[in-house]
Amino acid sequence: MHRSIREHCLDMKKEIIMRRALPGDVEDFVSLIILSAPLFFKKLYGNRFKSILQYLFLHQHNLFSFNHVYFAESGGKKAGMILEYDWRFKKQEDLRTGLLLLKYMELNFIKRLPLFLKVRDVTGWINREEHYISNVAVYPEYRGMGIGTDLIAKVEMKARKNGAKKVVLDVEVENLKAIKLYKKLGYAIVKESSIRVPGELFYFYRMYKKLK
Repeated sequence: MHRSIREHCLDMKKEIIMRRALPGDVEDFVSLIILSAPLFFKKLYGNRFKSILQYLFLHQHNLFSFNHVYFAESGGKKAGMILEYDWRFKKQEDLRTGLLLLKYMELNFIKRLPLFLKVRDVTGWINREEHYISNVAVYPEYRGMGIGTDLIAKVEMKARKNGAKKVVLDVEVENLKAIKLYKKLGYAIVKESSIRVPGELFYFYRMYKKLK
């Protein structure tokens, strides 16, 4: 008798484990972070955006470091990831992230600095006692298994443990599936903002959830 797709997914769900990222996860990190924002990073960093994301991930003490990433694995294969940090790391590593970008991008960083500052004012800003979800993504073949929900729950648990009062995130207005999931998990829209990146205007919702 053939097993149903649902039964197969449930079996895979039982195998899911969460773990901290390692430097060797760099290729999957880049693939997944692009899935989470297909156009944004290319427009923000230019044609070298993949190598820039790789560079940041492999270095510690910046906001894209492997230290801030969790992976979900199913059957020994990476299924999804989440990039997160709290207000303390944001304060400590904002400048370090910029310096690493300057080192790698050189003159192109100076040219794009006004844009980076505008983006920072729209997305990624967090207040004291807040925990930030920067990016979350699941490979298409693993969607519908609750992996995104599990990754967010992992971050919420960590945020509570570390004394955060809220979890906040920014999501593109057009990402309806993600917005639906966040609302289901108790996140509310509090603000809409926009930012013009070369050749494109992006709209974002700021969403948050109070932690009990």
